[in-house]
Amino acid sequence: MTETAAPPVRALFFDSPADAVAALTQAVRSGEAAGEIRGGLGRMPAAGKNAVLAEVGKVADGILDMNVIDIFEQSWNRVTALQDAAETSLSNPGGAELVEMATHTASFDYRPSVEVHLSDLPVATVGLRALLEFTVRGLIGIVVDGALVGVRAGTWEYEGTLTLADQQVAKRRGEIEIAAEIRFHPPIPLL
Repeated sequence: MTETAAPPVRALFFDSPADAVAALTQAVRSGEAAGEIRGGLGRMPAAGKNAVLAEVGKVADGILDMNVIDIFEQSWNRVTALQDAAETSLSNPGGAELVEMATHTASFDYRPSVEVHLSDLPVATVGLRALLEFTVRGLIGIVVDGALVGVRAGTWEYEGTLTLADQQVAKRRGEIEIAAEIRFHPPIPLL
């Protein structure tokens, strides 16, 4: 079975990386963060201040490079059927236990921030928040030696809100088909 490449978190909210940078830069230029940053930069020329604000948008976009697989990895060890398969797999080293998953619902709340400094002095901290609620249907977990090594097939439905400095930048609902197999590197310990 072929392995599927998962999209970055950015792709859940924007159609392209350029759209993400533009939206985040616009949000940081027009919100509370802009006033705080501009004030902290003091007498710097307006062009310099705008360049700093644009850079904050680019850095915020870079944070959204986190792979969707990372979100999956944070929620699997709480599923009872997987824990049971993990225990069984320990008695058959190297053998795979396939676990048909019932509908699995979870949420992910990611809150990184971008710090702006001028000559080693902090000027402002701009908070970013990606809140995702997701439901996975029709998924098969692959358990080997007490760990989840991957998943096969299924559908991942999500609804997400992205905010920058407490200003909503994007809100989106969608669905991702998992047509092949996703491998976790390293495997996720279940016991």
